[in-house]
Amino acid sequence: MDATRTTRHLEETIDNFEKQKIKDIKNIFSEFITIEMLFHGKALEVYTAAYQNIQKIDEDEDLEVFRNSLYPQDYSSRLDIVRANSKSPLQRSLSTKCVSGTGQSVIKYSKGTEAL
Repeated sequence: MDATRTTRHLEETIDNFEKQKIKDIKNIFSEFITIEMLFHGKALEVYTAAYQNIQKIDEDEDLEVFRNSLYPQDYSSRLDIVRANSKSPLQRSLSTKCVSGTGQSVIKYSKGTEAL
């Protein structure tokens, strides 16, 4: 009789263990699937918005903006500024001469000579 009661108690323990294991696995997989569905749902929202933004792109307008960025309207004035400032300090000092006896420095520019 003791063996029968112990066997029945052991079977109940095994059944309870299996029942709890199945519940735990069910909960774990349910949570995993819910999280994955949320992730993929959000990804689908992001991809949908990206697709709609791509469809809104006006190729001709973007090409015009690109062309304007290559050749700005004040391009020549910028080029003149860069050329004027691109002389090295050695070139500037060679173009500066002291006129003997007058105490004036004469600076030669590409546009002419000035007395200081």
